[in-house]
Amino acid sequence: MVTGAPGAGKTTVVPELVRLNPGGLVVMDMDELLDDHGRLLGIDIASPTAAPIWPAYNALWLRITELIRRSGIAVLLLTPGLPAELPEGRWLHLDCPDDVRRKRLAVRGWRDAEIEEALADAAEIRKHVPRSVRGDVAPERSAKKILEWVRGEKLGRTLSLLGRLRP
Repeated sequence: MVTGAPGAGKTTVVPELVRLNPGGLVVMDMDELLDDHGRLLGIDIASPTAAPIWPAYNALWLRITELIRRSGIAVLLLTPGLPAELPEGRWLHLDCPDDVRRKRLAVRGWRDAEIEEALADAAEIRKHVPRSVRGDVAPERSAKKILEWVRGEKLGRTLSLLGRLRP
């Protein structure tokens, strides 16, 4: 899982992750199920009024990743969520300085209150997922760092499994 508050660069880095990925890894962004207006099945999923269905949305994504992994293919999911909300996998944080996030969200037309909420989300994610990659650099550079982390995680799991198999 790669998490990041709005404006971190998750959606921007996806094409680079796909381009640089040699295969064997499915890259998905939780925003990919939403329509152009941020809705899922007609519901504005990012709206605070949609908070009661967020657990179901997260469960849907966990099910999708489980179905793909069942085929033996690794999945990299980009999400604004926290480990407590999506309690599977290992976590990396795509982050950027608050001034950069503020500018990015203002360009998108976000209101000041929404930007402040995104800044608070970023601070919360920093507490729970301290391992991070910079999202305020070229998307290719961020993608390379993320893929390095994925390779390291895969290697770590393989070595751990081998260690458990030794008599």
